[in-house]
Amino acid sequence: MADLRQEICCAARILYRAGLSAGNAGHISISVGDGRMLVNRFGPSFATLSARDILTVTFDGRVLEHAPGVSPYVNDTIALHGIIHREVPQATVVVHTHPPATTTWSTLRKLPEVYDQESCILADEIVIVEEEYEGLASKEERVLPLARKLADHRIALLPNHGAVTTGPNVQAATIFMLLLEGMAGRNLAVTTLRAAGLAPQPIRPEFALVAKREIARIPFAEPLWQDLNTRLQQTDPDLFAHRVQGVA
Repeated sequence: MADLRQEICCAARILYRAGLSAGNAGHISISVGDGRMLVNRFGPSFATLSARDILTVTFDGRVLEHAPGVSPYVNDTIALHGIIHREVPQATVVVHTHPPATTTWSTLRKLPEVYDQESCILADEIVIVEEEYEGLASKEERVLPLARKLADHRIALLPNHGAVTTGPNVQAATIFMLLLEGMAGRNLAVTTLRAAGLAPQPIRPEFALVAKREIARIPFAEPLWQDLNTRLQQTDPDLFAHRVQGVA
């Protein structure tokens, strides 16, 4: 599973380089079968994550494997990932982080509108959970409503907290997070224009869905992912110079 560990690290570094992480918060997980997932340990930030920091953990948070010499600590918020994987089997990958524009927009408790072509990709994919922020997403009763909503959507806004994106693979879930942050930033910019007395118009929902279907016929994700990794090789050469030596 060395390649999957490397993909988690690449995704984390990409999100950090895009300014979508906060401190050492956030996790990226991949379901690998039999109630297990690969996930980053708590401690290293997305900026420095390496393959040695990726653990094999049960959905209920019990560490099964870790690289020698590293602390296998995971905090209670790992429940967010385990419960989603358990309840939503099609969510092979779960990304949770605290992107600044997305988190700011989440305080409004409303879905972002579609104002640009890229945001059409996310049309009808986003839900909002929890009307009030009541603490860490670390308990069954807090996470289960989120997981159930993600059964029919790929993205969730967590008010005053951040966001969760899911996908069949790391590249999809990561690209969704990048697109979500762009969408939130566009919506925040629009609020400024409206405050100035202007009237920006969103793309009508039915037309956003048409564009979404048309864009889906263009194989953009794979070359974009390759491009993002090429940039990483230039900015984060250490990530590609080391590989995990084994697990215990």
